Amino acid sequence: MKRLPLILFVLIVAACSRGTGGGAKRLPDLPEPLSSPHVMALNGELTIFGGHTDGFLLSPSAWYLKDGTWHKVPMKYPHDYSFCSLMPDGRVMLGGGSADAFGIGQSWGVEIYDPATHSFTAVGVLDRKRAGASALAFPDGRVLVSGNWYAPDAMEIYKPGEGFSFLKETSVQRNIPFILATAADNAIVFSGLDNYGNPSDGTVDRLSGEPFHEPLLDEWEVWGTRFADLSIGEYSYLVLSRHRENKEWGILKIEGENFSLLETDRPIPAFSDAGSYLLWHQLAVDRSRRSAYTVGIDTEGNAYMACINYDPVFDGGKAEVTLTVFSGPIPIADSFALLPDGTFVCAGGASVLSVDNIPMGNNFIMTREVWAFPTGAPIKAGFPWSWFLVAGFLVLTAGAFLLSRRNFHNAKAAEAEDLPVTRQMTEQLCQIIEEEELFKQQDLRITDIAARLATNRTYVSAIIKSLSGENFSNLINSYRIRYAQKLMKEHPEMNITEIAEECGFSSRSAFYRNFKDITGQSPTEWKRTVV
Repeated sequence: MKRLPLILFVLIVAACSRGTGGGAKRLPDLPEPLSSPHVMALNGELTIFGGHTDGFLLSPSAWYLKDGTWHKVPMKYPHDYSFCSLMPDGRVMLGGGSADAFGIGQSWGVEIYDPATHSFTAVGVLDRKRAGASALAFPDGRVLVSGNWYAPDAMEIYKPGEGFSFLKETSVQRNIPFILATAADNAIVFSGLDNYGNPSDGTVDRLSGEPFHEPLLDEWEVWGTRFADLSIGEYSYLVLSRHRENKEWGILKIEGENFSLLETDRPIPAFSDAGSYLLWHQLAVDRSRRSAYTVGIDTEGNAYMACINYDPVFDGGKAEVTLTVFSGPIPIADSFALLPDGTFVCAGGASVLSVDNIPMGNNFIMTREVWAFPTGAPIKAGFPWSWFLVAGFLVLTAGAFLLSRRNFHNAKAAEAEDLPVTRQMTEQLCQIIEEEELFKQQDLRITDIAARLATNRTYVSAIIKSLSGENFSNLINSYRIRYAQKLMKEHPEMNITEIAEECGFSSRSAFYRNFKDITGQSPTEWKRTVV
């Protein structure tokens, strides 16, 4: 009992501490402060291209991170506010950008970076000077370019060995447009802003074909980068968007030339708990995890990550949104990369200003900081490092007690394993699970079953093992899936969400995962074969 006051004291001290990062990891600082560079993962190396440095001066360098050290590669031309496109052969094309410091003017030069040799090769000049342009590389090596800043826009095309040439005028003027492939030789072009930074209308241009009007783009302003991978399937994409009137955040789902608003189980928040407006910057898709991620920031410099699990959408459900908060100060940045291991990295950025309670970047004061945000299970915001001390202290004080109990529990487990699994006990187990449908209880635990049978969890595990060769979780999920199949046959009008909840699953994603693991098919696929 004498230890309790000390434990309480440590807990109080820890509770008064505030950690920084909340699960985010600080990577080696950049050799120079940067804002708005292009960030990519190439050949396993985090690579940074261009941008501008302190004083709003152009940076003519690229950097790649290897063995914990940044290595410099001089560029042929500076590329701040330029386009950046991954080529089919793994090289990267960069072109245009501001001609002078302070984001003034447009430039001509285009070059290609080879990550295998860490070198740049000039490939000519654009058909017209550009800044704020975007580009899309086709499988055959052609590159479509469109967009401009304070200068006329048009489409032009790059052909390997031939250079750039004018293609056609755009129906409207655009800045940093989205260019998305709709076929192996066609694409659509649209934007939230015109070439002077004013709201753009809902006109969508086609590479081949006449433009068309999309009403959703009149209501929602597409937002974020045009450099990240946004594809969730063949010619299907997710694009971060902001409502033009109420400034709420949403996601557009684009399938070919069809636009719709992605349904989510909860909105991407527009305000922090403290009332600061949340400025989200970029959406990037991880198809291997069937999730998309976007990172935002508030006026205090706290970073926010929204994970959008879009897997349920393929079965007619709603995408699931999970929010993670990383306590600041973390610089405001619009340059991110999603690494192959699922880590979301932001590099460089500007100091945070607050304008009318909206976070803004200061283009004249940059940062060298590079942050890696985990995209796994959400981590509670601002987890204080001092809690690790608390945890260690509690583990040490409890260690003797746990050691003294270990032999007792091992003996009881061995005793339970030696107990005969009686037919009566097995029948009772099946009765309470099947007839009382306990599997429909979302938070059902093995201790609940043990209490009903007036025995311990170890003996219940032994019964289940002898009955099915499975563990408790697998057994319960198999009951739930069989019941789901029954519901889909007898009540075809029920949607997937209703069935998942009725069967006892805590989430749609858990239902989908277990259904496919057990049946080899998604719920929708299975339903088509029997209904």
